[in-house]
Amino acid sequence: MRSDADTSRKPATPLLVTIVLTIIAVFAGCGGRTSPMHEQNGQQRVVSLAPAITETLFALGAGPQVVGVSQYCDYPPEVLKLPKIGTFLTPNIEAIAGLRPTIVIGLQTSSDLREIHALREMGFSVLMVDDNSIAGIEAGIRIIGDAIGHASDGRALLERIHLQVAAIEARLRSVPDCRVLMVVGHQPMVAVGGGTYLDELLKMARATNIAADSAQTWPRLSLEYIIAMRPQVILDGQMGTDPNSPSAFWAKYPTIPAVRDDRVVGYPENPTLHPGPRIAQTLELLARLIHPEAFSRATDSPARIGIRPNLVVSRLAG
Repeated sequence: MRSDADTSRKPATPLLVTIVLTIIAVFAGCGGRTSPMHEQNGQQRVVSLAPAITETLFALGAGPQVVGVSQYCDYPPEVLKLPKIGTFLTPNIEAIAGLRPTIVIGLQTSSDLREIHALREMGFSVLMVDDNSIAGIEAGIRIIGDAIGHASDGRALLERIHLQVAAIEARLRSVPDCRVLMVVGHQPMVAVGGGTYLDELLKMARATNIAADSAQTWPRLSLEYIIAMRPQVILDGQMGTDPNSPSAFWAKYPTIPAVRDDRVVGYPENPTLHPGPRIAQTLELLARLIHPEAFSRATDSPARIGIRPNLVVSRLAG
């Protein structure tokens, strides 16, 4: 007969079973080494759970140490050849464990995921950083640099970013602010709101974000609101970077100053929607779209920031 202690045991959860089996598999694959998380040669083996992390690692010169990335990581091009470990919201712990990382780096927005807790319970070193603000991005660069032995590279990268940003802000010093709407999607109409790193960049680009006062960071806006706020420039991610993109949608609203004055422009998703070490490049791209007059000299070609001129602006066809 079973004792009370035996009958009170709870069945193992599927996640717990997965953790145990994964640990066994990793140890078996390590040829009897005492830990799957440490390489004998002392080299870091880094798994990145998000595009912003991956870009930071490569910008720090740690590309050779990266052994796995998320399925959405696409920059720099070298990452396309690396093993994929799921997304930052659905990381695959079996795939991660199989890569024997010395450190797994993700975003604070996913720090409560059960997979993150599972990785920690398995003994993996897990580091979470923030990419929701410029301050968070810069802190993340420092933290990651310190964690993987690239502290001096982190300081040098931040110095380059600060110099680039200062040069762009100097260009904009004499231009007036203008009302701007930055759209990321049409169905529904979703805009960049306050409390985002893109809203910070818009302010730095001498723009007044008409969606900044919304209670949401990515608010859904009505056309009535947009018409009433009279944006002078519309940055529409739905238009992409195709200069021949259909313009019928905005052409129906000629009373909006941006439409009337042919100031509806598209922007490339990459790097605009990729928070990370390319924030200076994104700032310059936005500044050129909002205040082209500040970059009118022939020596200030958009090619200087690695973007082909015909991909910078998708103007609303007359």
